[in-house]
Amino acid sequence: MPCEHPRRVARVVPTVGTLVLLSALPAGALEAGKPVSQFSLAAWQIDAGLPHNLVQGIAQTPDGYLWLATQEGLARFDGVRFAVFDRRTTAAMSANDVETIYVTRDGSLWVGVYGGRLLRYQDGAFRSYSSREGLSSATISALTEDAHGDLWIGTDGDGLYRFHDEAFTRFTEKDGLIDDSIRCLIGDREGGVWIGTPSGLGHRAGAFESFRLPPQERPTAVSALAIDATGRLWIGTDGDGIYRLAGGRLVPDRVALRDSHVRALRGDRQGSVWIGTDRGLHRVHDGRVEVLTRADGIGSDSIRAVFEDREGSLWVGGIGLVQIKDGTAITYGRAQGLADEDVYTVAAAPGRGLWVGTSGGEVALFARDRFTPVAGRAVLFGATVLALCEDRAGRLWVGTDHGLYALFRGRWTTYGPREGLPPHDVRSILEDREGRLWVGTDGGGLARLEGRRFVALTTAEGLPSDHLRALLEDRDGTLWIATYGGLAALRGGRFTSYTARDGLAHDLVRSLHLDARGVLWVGTYGGGLSRVEAGRITTYTTRQGLFDDVIFEILEDGRGRLWMSCNKGIFSVSIADLDDMAAGRRDSVRSVAYGRSDGMRSPEANGGSPAGWRADDGRLWFATAAGLVAIDPAAVARTRAAPPAIIEEVWVDGERQDPSRGLDLPPGNHRLQFAYTALSLLAPDHLRFSYALESFDAGWIDADRRRQTSYTNVPAGRYRFRVRVRDEDGPWNEAGAPLPLRVHAHWYRTSAFFVIAGGALLLAFAGVYRLRVQGLLARERELDRRVREALADVKVLSGLIPICASCKKIRDDRGYWNQLEQYIGEHSQAAFSHGICPDCINRLYPEMAEKVARRSG
Repeated sequence: MPCEHPRRVARVVPTVGTLVLLSALPAGALEAGKPVSQFSLAAWQIDAGLPHNLVQGIAQTPDGYLWLATQEGLARFDGVRFAVFDRRTTAAMSANDVETIYVTRDGSLWVGVYGGRLLRYQDGAFRSYSSREGLSSATISALTEDAHGDLWIGTDGDGLYRFHDEAFTRFTEKDGLIDDSIRCLIGDREGGVWIGTPSGLGHRAGAFESFRLPPQERPTAVSALAIDATGRLWIGTDGDGIYRLAGGRLVPDRVALRDSHVRALRGDRQGSVWIGTDRGLHRVHDGRVEVLTRADGIGSDSIRAVFEDREGSLWVGGIGLVQIKDGTAITYGRAQGLADEDVYTVAAAPGRGLWVGTSGGEVALFARDRFTPVAGRAVLFGATVLALCEDRAGRLWVGTDHGLYALFRGRWTTYGPREGLPPHDVRSILEDREGRLWVGTDGGGLARLEGRRFVALTTAEGLPSDHLRALLEDRDGTLWIATYGGLAALRGGRFTSYTARDGLAHDLVRSLHLDARGVLWVGTYGGGLSRVEAGRITTYTTRQGLFDDVIFEILEDGRGRLWMSCNKGIFSVSIADLDDMAAGRRDSVRSVAYGRSDGMRSPEANGGSPAGWRADDGRLWFATAAGLVAIDPAAVARTRAAPPAIIEEVWVDGERQDPSRGLDLPPGNHRLQFAYTALSLLAPDHLRFSYALESFDAGWIDADRRRQTSYTNVPAGRYRFRVRVRDEDGPWNEAGAPLPLRVHAHWYRTSAFFVIAGGALLLAFAGVYRLRVQGLLARERELDRRVREALADVKVLSGLIPICASCKKIRDDRGYWNQLEQYIGEHSQAAFSHGICPDCINRLYPEMAEKVARRSG
């Protein structure tokens, strides 16, 4: 087979749509058949925001928040941030030491606080119950709800209480209770309540029953209770392991625990039972016991609380908080038989499994989830395995930093300079379709095996560099060579080179992949990814959305995505998006990255050849610094919808507000701060956010992973703050409820002010106009009076008006002088005398006209 590369606290009010979407989230669980060592673990302590490292209780409210009981207050967790409720921030908290917490079916969170105070958190507010309501002042040690909806409260020395119809009823040893000191409680399916005490096990179902522990050399107690998926009651004791109830008696159930002090019990939906002790967390399934300890990453061997959330993750409280979940990536390493977990290369072992090579010189066959080291591997002592290839004959070729080795039928053969192989690291090995073996070296160029000897091809024959990293043969027989001087193609015995000058992403080429259509993909060290088709090269980098510019391996999943490994993890990109960018239909791509939180023990991948392999079952395998990693694209493709966004907290000018009521702000410039989230605890780091202040922002603003933002200088007006969320490669969920917001205007900027001011201005203009008109009329009357007085004494107006005495023609006045004469005649006794116009002089007095002409001439 060819070896090729293929307080009144900020209240969160879920909408109906929110609840529907939350209920639609996957209800998976930790796969019972998977070793506990392959689960993904994440841990949080004080430095991550936890108020105290001792986590004594864990619960989840219907909105999706995880709640934690600690000695320094109650903590709420959204998968990224902790919000702390203590005496300083919450008036109802009488003490910071929270002993126990429980969520009832109506969604209420019940909190038992040291000193006898019981708190109920509902609809964003805390309510306190104490001795004034009939509860004792003894410390509350346990809480549970029965099938009828009644809350049961266990105390440390003051008996058992039932809370029904807002009233407390107390039960003590006088009423048949086995012991007044309660350690643990659990409700059963029939409506009864099981009670764990220092004296044994009690049960209440209308009446009390008692089941005493057998006599012990040392005092013990029933310290934890759980009911598994089959309905069986598990009874944990403080010093004598697990008990079960048989024939009305408590009998030991000899589960092979590392420690007999049981601190916590929890049954999961897959039928497993998790047991927390002082020496680790145990899982029991079908009689098989596995354990996780501090060495495995659970933070502490002392376990105090275990809880399964609605998405299937297991949460463990002890010294810190730990999440255990089924990750996208599954890591195989030392627990499966691999002595050296620094895997450099992985290749196919046809019909048997996978070959794996490590930095410590280990070569192993991986099959049925176990590693089997090859025989005689001592020959590789001190070497780093850099390349692997099994040829058609079944010979395993092993490239190392010490040269080339072959394993065939249990015998090792070494190849070096005596066989014509350049004395350099062997970085890549390929058997072509004609059965010829090609070897790429780091400094000695390309070597081809002919018979028993190698023939070297170097820069002298046209290679761009003698430092090779990967080899690939395409459909027409062209040999593609990844070098540290660019990409080379060997056709018909001639080399053709492609470098950064030709558009290649970088001259340091690390990996090659030919997709199902014949498009060549080229991964580089530091330059990103290049696409080569019909001589045209398109390059993609982090500036266009690639997760990293270092690419060790490229695999195609058969589902439309390319998967790549790098120093920061493993990531995938849609081939359609890459094609669209090459065609100019888009200017960026979207990467989905996977790392430690997805199951990789180290995000650092390695760059052997090949550094990854696609198995026949479709799973993708990658070489990493902490083991062999498997990802099943079919499982990843079942992408869940992102949960709706929730606006958690709002601050105005540094003061916290209640977002459930919207914001109604006085006039002025305010600093607005918003904190938002989306409640998925399974993969919160894969969620992406964008937000908009409608009527202020022009569109959605990309927040990436950020869960808070702020605004200043928002002018007066009405707005809505909205947040939407998506999974890394999923659609946007815009179902989150918006926050209405109003900023009032100053009185001199309100519409009422403008109406009043406008009216006043109009009245002012009208008053001024009226005064003006009145003034003008008064002046007109005064002028008329004066004219009358002046004309009363005028008798003759000689030559005043240019009217001819003979023809009565007025000179160039358009009749205005006639009007003036008429007016004066009507208002006075004046008589008019007129001159004669030139035309009448010529006609009536020709001699006089001639004399006048001679004088003027």
